[in-house]
Amino acid sequence: MSRLGSLAGATVATAMAVTLLAAGPSQAAPLAVAGPPDLPPPVTQRVATPAPGHHLMLDTCNTPSAQAIAAWQRYSPYKAIAAYIPARSDFDMWACRSSASRKNLTASWVDQVLAGGWNLMPIQVGLQAPCSDFSKRMSANATTARAQGVDAASDAAANVRALRIPATSPVVADIEAYASNPNCTKAVQSYVAGWTARLHQLGLRSAVYGSKGSTIKDVVAAPVSASSPRPDVIWVANYNGQANTSFDASVMPADAWAGRRVSQYNPNVTRSYGGQALTIDEDAVQDSVWDRTAPRLVAKAPPRATKHAKVRIGWRSADASGVSTYRVRIRHNGGHWKSGNALRRTRTTTRVFSLAPGERWCVQARATDRVGNTSAWSAPRCTTRFKDDRTLRAGRGWTRVHSSYLGTGTKAVRKGVTLRGQRVSGRYVGVILHGRGTLDVLIGGRVVGQVHGNGVRWVTLPASRSGRIAFRTAQRGKVVVDGYAVTQ
Repeated sequence: MSRLGSLAGATVATAMAVTLLAAGPSQAAPLAVAGPPDLPPPVTQRVATPAPGHHLMLDTCNTPSAQAIAAWQRYSPYKAIAAYIPARSDFDMWACRSSASRKNLTASWVDQVLAGGWNLMPIQVGLQAPCSDFSKRMSANATTARAQGVDAASDAAANVRALRIPATSPVVADIEAYASNPNCTKAVQSYVAGWTARLHQLGLRSAVYGSKGSTIKDVVAAPVSASSPRPDVIWVANYNGQANTSFDASVMPADAWAGRRVSQYNPNVTRSYGGQALTIDEDAVQDSVWDRTAPRLVAKAPPRATKHAKVRIGWRSADASGVSTYRVRIRHNGGHWKSGNALRRTRTTTRVFSLAPGERWCVQARATDRVGNTSAWSAPRCTTRFKDDRTLRAGRGWTRVHSSYLGTGTKAVRKGVTLRGQRVSGRYVGVILHGRGTLDVLIGGRVVGQVHGNGVRWVTLPASRSGRIAFRTAQRGKVVVDGYAVTQ
């Protein structure tokens, strides 16, 4: 994106931080940037092999013709292209494009790019930092700059939709290099926050491109809140000739924007494929930048069974684009799945359920991310409250005693005496035990396992079984059954 621009009043050209649409030096617009530039190294002539988990993207000032796209998609190693979308006239800085290039960028061109298997990243070259020498700058007032970021995002979203660019493509704000000061930093951070918040509101993903010494430094350091979210994707003018996104820790912490990074590593190089020559900048893109994956469930699983009268069951999911909404349904005991109006489109990620002894609640959820990918229904996430020991019929050799769970327990000291319960169905049997004795666990008259010790002890069956449950002492010694649960 960044190209050579002239400093105000100077005759010597300096390199800007962002290759403005990959135009060559002779094509550069007469725009200036104050402050130290990012000087690119000599152009790498051989196409670099992308690091594992990455692929190559090109960006170029002039939108290539349909013929060039067809040739490059057939013969080149690139898998994506940056498309420089127009912007509202009061902040459009896309100065290097030709009239032919403007005509090339159409919805049909976007369709061809996508049909050929490439990803596409739209870029808006809009208002620049207030401390730069560009003619169109954002306000130095942070509040006004945020509003300008919101306006810019609205304009970008309208162009993205008119061009039929998919919502999986992050929309990039190109902010060129600048010599920062505290007020300028706050303005840029506020502009980016407004840009990102508005794109999220419109169901799109946000990205920022810029110099690692100014734009990226300020974006990385920006405070984050619900109203000022981070951009989803970060694109660094890195100019190191290496097709990876392993930035120096002084530029970006190793865990920041993991899976959502782009590096412009080789600027202003001319390549030719299928007889079609283009002057481009080369970029390494992490494969996961293009979000076509549904959210994945990350909420901690609830306990299979609990002694408590209330349980919290969660369904929080994670996604590269961020989760937009959840649809949730619940089931009580063995009833039907139900999804009330409040659960059909919600942003909540947990619910507290009240449980009587023996009662069971299950939750299923599916999540939709900000670009419309929707997960399948999660596996049921269920919790049962332990039944009281008094629901078991005590034969000879058992006595009721005081105990911790619900006030009573059932005690035995002899071998071979049995507690009998109701018909159950499940794969997991949990027993609240005290004492030194060992119990055989029976379902349908067959021993399915043994439990001993103190606390909650579980038996896991190879498959679900049905039948009446019973507990039989396997040896002499004190054993107290305080409660039990059977779950799937």
